[in-house]
Amino acid sequence: MSAFSREAGKSVSLPAVGCIGCGNMGGAVMRGLCAHESLRLVGHDHTRAKVDALSPAEAPGRVAWAETPEDLVRQAGIVILAVKPHQMEEMLASIRPCLNADKLVVSLAAAVSVKELQRNVGGVCPVVRLMPNLPARAGKGAFALCLDDESLCETQKELLLELFRVMGLVLVLPDGKFSAFSSVAGCGPAFACLFMEGMENAAVAMGFKAEQARRLVAATVEGTASLALRDNIPFDELRRQVCSPGGTTIYGINHMERMAVRGHVTDGVLESMRRDRELSGK
Repeated sequence: MSAFSREAGKSVSLPAVGCIGCGNMGGAVMRGLCAHESLRLVGHDHTRAKVDALSPAEAPGRVAWAETPEDLVRQAGIVILAVKPHQMEEMLASIRPCLNADKLVVSLAAAVSVKELQRNVGGVCPVVRLMPNLPARAGKGAFALCLDDESLCETQKELLLELFRVMGLVLVLPDGKFSAFSSVAGCGPAFACLFMEGMENAAVAMGFKAEQARRLVAATVEGTASLALRDNIPFDELRRQVCSPGGTTIYGINHMERMAVRGHVTDGVLESMRRDRELSGK
């Protein structure tokens, strides 16, 4: 039976998932996948300690170690490649002899298109692009999933959605939308942190201890985002709910508007997309 088969009346069976490259992004995805208790996980990295660190403290060895990329591919039905874009072609060439129609390759490499992945695996197995962001480590991520490979079956698509939804929001997007997604969701945590650093500095200047300031700002931003998502409230409407006439908030907002904070944030996101397209040769 194929690793992706579905028996009548039963849910999709989960094949083993392996990840080659267990740094920030690969590690974040594998930590999130640990939430699937019945899922077998395998990792490979130049540094074994990175793989060992992925297992929860209460479940040591949850992510098994594979000695080589080829060994990992032989064990896993879904092979996540979290290597640098310039390393992708060489990595696929090295593992290609171990690939077959029952395997599924998932690339986390930015700027490597589905067509490039298909060419580098020689069409022997389906390929998928997945772009996570850093909050996936906390189960609050945003993922872009490209299912443009026509050899993907519906069972495989359902399985991928089932796997990654446990870690946050999953958007199925065409290949051409990945630059835009990366600029908003991939770069977004850094932009949010820059804003939060400014709030943290102000809190410290007003007498809060550094740890208090950090936790206060993080809780405020997390709570605001949760409220916007839970109640489906547009950001501008939620902002107006805080701005009492003649109150303190509107004075702060007016200053930020005079400094064109909103416009500069927009320009920063668009500049990230310009650079993404530059790196991908578009």
